[in-house]
Amino acid sequence: MTQEESLELGLAYIKKKEWQAALHVLNECEKQHRSATTSPLPPRLLSALGVSLAMAENKIISGLNCCELAVEAEVFRPELHYHLGLVHLKNGNKRDAISAFNKGLKFNKSHSGIILKLRQLGVRKKRPIRVLPRKHFLNKVIGKVAGS
Repeated sequence: MTQEESLELGLAYIKKKEWQAALHVLNECEKQHRSATTSPLPPRLLSALGVSLAMAENKIISGLNCCELAVEAEVFRPELHYHLGLVHLKNGNKRDAISAFNKGLKFNKSHSGIILKLRQLGVRKKRPIRVLPRKHFLNKVIGKVAGS
């Protein structure tokens, strides 16, 4: 199995929340990469390793470090922000998780994983007219029209 195939398999396991299987495959992928080159790990692999470490082995600090390095390397990839947000949630840090998810949405407004997590967390969209309360008639009407 090539390094790219291993990475894709690991990401598929992550999507299914099969953390141990993902970690096993991604560790093999990391070994393949390190034996083939001295260059740093690709950000997608680093991020996937980070979220797998945090979820499978509860190594939160290592997971956060990996995910943060990956996001710094390729800030425009929403899945890297998604993984970082998952690790923040595992750490009990809802505010940083929401921040990471929102940054990911800037690059892909329709990322299904991020949208689902934000809904599960109960995060609402901003009010259409921010100076008025959320329950104000105009905010309700504009929100309904914009949502449909």
